[in-house]
Amino acid sequence: MPGCRKLDAASSLPARRGPVAMAHYVRLRARPPRPANDNRSAAREHFWHWALIIGAMPTIGLVMALSSLL
Repeated sequence: MPGCRKLDAASSLPARRGPVAMAHYVRLRARPPRPANDNRSAAREHFWHWALIIGAMPTIGLVMALSSLL
């Protein structure tokens, strides 16, 4: 019948282009992709480093004070 469609599975299968290399999909030591609407600077400073240092200062000062008593 002319109105019937035949299932053509060969045209829906992707063509094999060669072996698949994981290097095409794995990103090591690279910046992750960012969304298009992210307007932040890519090289901005990380402020949590400073917060960690400021938070550790009282402990370091206490250790230095106690070590001077020894």
